[in-house]
Amino acid sequence: MSSVPPIRREVVVEGDTDVAFAVFTKGIGRWWPLGELGVFHDGTVAFADGRIVETSARGEEAVWGTVTDWEPPSRIAFTWHPGAPETRASQVEVRFAPAGTGTLVTLVHRGWEVFADPRAAREEYDQGWPGVLSGFGRTVAETAAGAATEAGQDTWVALLHTPAVEPGEGVFGDERFPQHVAFLQRMQIAGYLVAAGTFGDASGAGMTILRLPAPHGVEEARRLAESDESVVGGLFEVRVRPWDVRLTG
Repeated sequence: MSSVPPIRREVVVEGDTDVAFAVFTKGIGRWWPLGELGVFHDGTVAFADGRIVETSARGEEAVWGTVTDWEPPSRIAFTWHPGAPETRASQVEVRFAPAGTGTLVTLVHRGWEVFADPRAAREEYDQGWPGVLSGFGRTVAETAAGAATEAGQDTWVALLHTPAVEPGEGVFGDERFPQHVAFLQRMQIAGYLVAAGTFGDASGAGMTILRLPAPHGVEEARRLAESDESVVGGLFEVRVRPWDVRLTG
């Protein structure tokens, strides 16, 4: 048994488990960064016939691994040896669990004893998985938003604003704060603003709820949120969370 511990990475993605599982498997070619982390650095990659196969633009193939467990939409496991023979395969397991309106994705990567330098291999993957999962999360959100748009549904989002200034410096007296007020006024005039306010237990932090009519999606909401001059100027950091509204008054 390897003395090098597994990598465990968790990320909450903005889509249900069915969407998250489908994007991870059927949609891997849309989010995997082949240009950086591929054998051929072009073409595509896909789950096919129980294997993960990269195909170059010239038709060459490289097998990355073999599926060992397939339990949609909650779990998948596979061997992992991109660019290496099957005898040097480590193991990856990915679980998908509901988390509010999103999905908690947990990836565990183990089996480092197959590498010549197990600790170096683990360190390299430990640095690589976060970026890969970030791209996966964006694709899940885009897919979920696209499905809502096709269904003619409005897009609801929560903009979570966190002060980027040092604690104690204050937000409301900052010369950049009027730019945030101007952003909210623009959203109100456009008919997108539902509500905005601060959290009573977090100094300067707050939330804005926007409702964008179809066919606008999450990417448009993100563009609007990032165009807020108070965000551009560094007063706030903003996180855009799609909101699956099931009931209104």
